[in-house]
Amino acid sequence: MTTPKKAKVRGNGEGTVWKEGEVYRWQVTLGFKTDGKRITRSGRAASKKAAHDAMNKVQADYSRGLIGEPAKVTVAEYAGRWQRRQLQVTPRTANQYGDELAYALEHIGDMRLQDVRPHHMKDLMVTLSRRQMYGGTVMSPRTQARVLTRLRSVFREAVTDQIIYVNPMEGVRQVKAAWAVSAGEALDFDQVARLHTLGTALHAAGLCRQWPAIFTAVSIGLRRGEVMGLTWHDVDLERGVLRVRQTRVMGLEEIETGDPKTVNSRRDIHLPASLVAVLQDHRTAQEKERQAAGSAWAGTGAVFATALGEWTHPDNLKRGVKLLVDWSDPARLEQQMGKRSVWQGVPREKRAALMAAVQAGEKLPSISPHDLRHTFATLALRRGVPVEVVSKVLGHARVSITLDVYRHVMDNERRALVVDLFDAPPVAPAFSLPALN
Repeated sequence: MTTPKKAKVRGNGEGTVWKEGEVYRWQVTLGFKTDGKRITRSGRAASKKAAHDAMNKVQADYSRGLIGEPAKVTVAEYAGRWQRRQLQVTPRTANQYGDELAYALEHIGDMRLQDVRPHHMKDLMVTLSRRQMYGGTVMSPRTQARVLTRLRSVFREAVTDQIIYVNPMEGVRQVKAAWAVSAGEALDFDQVARLHTLGTALHAAGLCRQWPAIFTAVSIGLRRGEVMGLTWHDVDLERGVLRVRQTRVMGLEEIETGDPKTVNSRRDIHLPASLVAVLQDHRTAQEKERQAAGSAWAGTGAVFATALGEWTHPDNLKRGVKLLVDWSDPARLEQQMGKRSVWQGVPREKRAALMAAVQAGEKLPSISPHDLRHTFATLALRRGVPVEVVSKVLGHARVSITLDVYRHVMDNERRALVVDLFDAPPVAPAFSLPALN
């Protein structure tokens, strides 16, 4: 009777290599957990020598203390730790990173960091590509790319912290799909003309204090934080140049004044004559407010300040845009005509002009301050402004970003400029043949 061969119990640092199909697999024991279970590392290689080399490297790294004993931290716990370490970005940006990671943590947040494998991450990207988003659409490739970037950073840092030895993000790519990037709701030429008519009338009637800021945003495509962070020191009306040097945005707990979004966001913009005229009138009106306020004037230097010279809350720009959209609805005005409140605060001599402006067109689509930026870019491209120029004005880091976001505009313009040389109308001859006798 043959006695079964007793399995060899391997100690710390011992390993084995065996052939499995066309590849060689290896496994090494590095230690034991408190419950007696082994701590192992394993892998596969194309040849026996390569398998031994990989196993020997793991053994050497372990002996030098480069491989830490696995911790019980979950992906969500470590992602939170990583997020708190992002001191080089603003709290608002760090919070945005957390929002992007949250899409992934819905699925892998409860997993132990050491248990995550590449196949988990590849399956995750497929799941995210099908995730239902706001408005009934699926997650865009751009959002997928951002989530992927955050995950790579998290797991890369976990390796440097010696919590994991192999990065499970190696070889993980986003799911290929058409880049259907939505730039937002852009007004057309007729709608932006109506916006201008209504904004001018409402501002003259004292109902839309934010009109100069709104007009600035739509005229040169500034972001909301860039508009609300402007100071008169940054505006040279004589030369017609505006410098973007700071922003005012909502942080996690308060409004924060900081540098523009990127290096390219620090830019000088040449102003159109219409915007110079609006800002000149606005500066004159603000000077009257300063004189009326006297010693109560705050003196922040803000271009779009409050009546006492203080910084205006960034959300006021959003309220101003909503006010414009609401007043653009002729049906709404007709319904409220009998109410005294609709004309509250409007000088009697301004009411006829305001009513005429409202009734002169249709209701504008619901837009946000960021849609004013998209309107500028879309209409500038349709006017034939080179994409390189539009990209510079917007402050994009690369022209390729502008092309991605506004590809639909560029495609439409190219389609309109297609020339068919064989569909031209016949050209009359430049001379007449002599009549035959």
